Amino acid sequence: MDKLINYHKPAEARLFALLLTFSGGFIDAFTYIKCGRTMAAAQTGNIIFLSAALANHNFLGVVDRLGSLIAFIIGLAMVSILHARLRTDYWRVVCLLPILLVGTVIGFLPDTFPDYLMVPAVSFGLAMQSAAFSKIEGLGYNSVFTSGSVKKAAVAWSEYYFHHDYSQRKAALSYLTIVICFTLGAIISAQLLPFFRMKTIWIATFLILVTDSSYYLTKKKKANKNNRQKKES
Repeated sequence: MDKLINYHKPAEARLFALLLTFSGGFIDAFTYIKCGRTMAAAQTGNIIFLSAALANHNFLGVVDRLGSLIAFIIGLAMVSILHARLRTDYWRVVCLLPILLVGTVIGFLPDTFPDYLMVPAVSFGLAMQSAAFSKIEGLGYNSVFTSGSVKKAAVAWSEYYFHHDYSQRKAALSYLTIVICFTLGAIISAQLLPFFRMKTIWIATFLILVTDSSYYLTKKKKANKNNRQKKES
């Protein structure tokens, strides 16, 4: 368990990174399939679709993609604001609350709920998740899209195999695991969506709740341990 949870740096714990990445792939696939090929987090794809919508004079398509892009940017900015303003070590716990709230509410919504309202809310929450938890064992990664992790995995494996740089082995394995988790999340989401419809998102929401709660308890345990050590000294 110690290999999965870093008690010295809980925000970089492998377990939390894998759970959040699985959830990120799960939710991104959910919005892509359910909301007319609009991605909640993969803004590269949204910009391409936005360009296509402009070229085809698809006003609703422009609104959907632009709304997601703007909400994602605001979510990233919000994390910086909270980190600066909240005088607590638990600011990351707060940063996961928006996606938990959004995911919970979406599960109760009808299939006909407007995409241009739902997707920006999801984008905002995923952006905050992405910015709050951005490292796995000291390595930068992203839990809500995976193109960067694919690149880093390929580069690390290449350095390890072709240049015998054994220091890259850990990075190669970490990024490969991240890519696999994201892919599995997306595949499982796509398979479950026809059966559970809007409630499908509750699976990812539950995993994020587990992550948030576990992170809080880990930080609390670390704080209590430090306080005991100070009293003993």
